[in-house]
Amino acid sequence: MKHLIITVIGQDRPGLVETLSDTVYQNQGNWLSSSLSKLAGQFTGILQVEVADQYVGVLSSALSQLDDLQVQIVEEESKTLPTSVVHHLLVTGNDRSGIVKDVTTKLNQLGINIHKLKTHSDSAPNWGYPIFSARFQLELPGDLSIEYVQEELEKIADDLTIDIDDN
Repeated sequence: MKHLIITVIGQDRPGLVETLSDTVYQNQGNWLSSSLSKLAGQFTGILQVEVADQYVGVLSSALSQLDDLQVQIVEEESKTLPTSVVHHLLVTGNDRSGIVKDVTTKLNQLGINIHKLKTHSDSAPNWGYPIFSARFQLELPGDLSIEYVQEELEKIADDLTIDIDDN
């Protein structure tokens, strides 16, 4: 069996997820996991699909022929994932340019792998300005303590709240 990582983007409309899931199903694929969103009127997504070797070409061809969707398919390099402790990081603060860049730069300097990142900005009516939040799933190198990571991230800016936990 092959594992495919598929990214899609196109103008959002009702029925896109059903079309995508039906195409995977009709071409012998098994939908394993996904993250799908509507961003600025566009449907965006990434999914992992398992398919027998002999159907990779058929599934790839069917997906690339979907109307109004840009599709990119990459074959997963490794099926076995190393076991590691995943830490959750929540960064919140007044919305401003550069928060994601500052945090990801520091994480990279520390040799930390980002498994997942989800961001959003919400209005804070009582405060009069938007509040930004970013949720990360992180894999730390074995010789790096979570306490040290917390200290380093807190040095980025006084206006950010940094919360890290093991689950």
